[in-house]
Amino acid sequence: MNMEEKLLLNNCLETERLYLRPVTIEDAKDMYEYTSDPETVKYMFEVHHNLDDTKHEILNYFVKEPIGKWGVVLKKTGKFIGNAEMHIDTHNLSAEIGYAIGRKFWGNGYAPEAATQILELGFAEMGLKRIYALYCVDNKKSGRVLEKIGMQKEGVLRNHSQLEGKMVNDGLYAMTDEDWQKLRKMGEAF
Repeated sequence: MNMEEKLLLNNCLETERLYLRPVTIEDAKDMYEYTSDPETVKYMFEVHHNLDDTKHEILNYFVKEPIGKWGVVLKKTGKFIGNAEMHIDTHNLSAEIGYAIGRKFWGNGYAPEAATQILELGFAEMGLKRIYALYCVDNKKSGRVLEKIGMQKEGVLRNHSQLEGKMVNDGLYAMTDEDWQKLRKMGEAF
């Protein structure tokens, strides 16, 4: 079974408090709540100005190519609060992960919980050797999430991405399969 097939089989994941499942057009209203919040999307993409922007994004990004993309949903209420992704490089047995959680839900540990589940999938189920994440260095909270899940800072990529018309530095955090195994044995994560 190839990596894409493994991801397809794992299009629904579950944690203690969250469901990670495919994003659908029915999620547009909830997604718009956080994609229209400038503070939530400040370091990721342009603010959605109306519900049609969000529907367009869902159809042309999440529905068109759903593999490795999940909506983050609270088990307790069924509320769609964010999204998470894993982009696989099959040749190098590596992946990049990312996440976005609506500001109303920050500070509850949902981003680390979702990201940890994706790490588990990548290392335990897919046999990846390295998983990494990039974030704008000005977004300290995102960097803190990566530290919480056990990733190690590898450096800063200067002028790596463009944000609101200016070049910004991105922090690079990563974890290898050996790091993940050590964390599991020590009980620090997962």
